[in-house]
Amino acid sequence: MVKLNIIVIVSLSFLFSSEVNSEEVRKVIKFDREDYVIVFSNETGSNLIKEYLRKNDSLEKWNKMITIFDWKNVSQVNEILPKYLEQVITPNSIRKPNILKNTKSGYKEDYIFEFFLSTASGDYIEYNLHRMITTNDNKVISFIFALKITMTGDKQVDSANVKNALEPNRINWLAEIGSIGLE
Repeated sequence: MVKLNIIVIVSLSFLFSSEVNSEEVRKVIKFDREDYVIVFSNETGSNLIKEYLRKNDSLEKWNKMITIFDWKNVSQVNEILPKYLEQVITPNSIRKPNILKNTKSGYKEDYIFEFFLSTASGDYIEYNLHRMITTNDNKVISFIFALKITMTGDKQVDSANVKNALEPNRINWLAEIGSIGLE
């Protein structure tokens, strides 16, 4: 009986320590004074993607998301920039994206894209701030902040909702995304 109790205690302590360790391993990203925890990760031969949401959000229901891309087969942003703009941003963009060069960066290349993506349903649009850098070790990394903005009209951009969602924070988000260390 004592032996069984010891096995149970050891098993329980291993179980609880595993949960604690997995929580410790779970990376948290802070953006706009909020914590984002990893909810999805996928690695392919060409990239590694990690998606982060706030604690009470899910992939099915969220309004703010952080995504990190590690572009494995690319050594500088300019290698993929034209194709990325053409295939990812432009087809779903509501308007031409703003492309800003981050002049306060210590990285070889550092760009911030600001754009809106539309959805087929028209229920919301997605405001995206996407920072793409070439590190000093010739790796390309992206940091993306996405914000869902609910639309109230019939597939029309609701200017009041967009203004209310962006106006208080947009400048701060641009400054913060430009200063985040990505290595």
